[in-house]
Amino acid sequence: MNHIRIVKNLAIAAISSLTLMAGASQASEWGHFQRAYAPGYSDRSSFEHDLGDRDARRHHDSESSIDLRQQRQMEKIMQGLRTGSLSRREARNLMQEQREIEQLQRHYLADRHLSRSEWLDLDRRLDLAARDIRAEKRDGDWR
Repeated sequence: MNHIRIVKNLAIAAISSLTLMAGASQASEWGHFQRAYAPGYSDRSSFEHDLGDRDARRHHDSESSIDLRQQRQMEKIMQGLRTGSLSRREARNLMQEQREIEQLQRHYLADRHLSRSEWLDLDRRLDLAARDIRAEKRDGDWR
């Protein structure tokens, strides 16, 4: 009886450690995939096809800027819901808008490349979403 319990505990420990190691190995590869998905832009107004090390870092930053902007917008929605400046219906609609932008971004990145027009489209949609969040938070509708 005691022997079976020891074997079970060892099996659970082995499976747990394998799971943790698999997660760590996936996390270490994330930078490679993130660079592969990075757009080819250094800023909103210019597009460079030839990527050096310094330019690749800036292009990676522009991809991160889209993700960061969307994260901040979702945080503003949640903050508005907590403070009551957004009703549940308004927050639901604003979060749906964020999901649509995220889905569009995944669609654009399906070919592992984000063209300039795709990046500009995402940027424009995030601008519109920010305007919608601001308008809904200030419209005086309380939950």
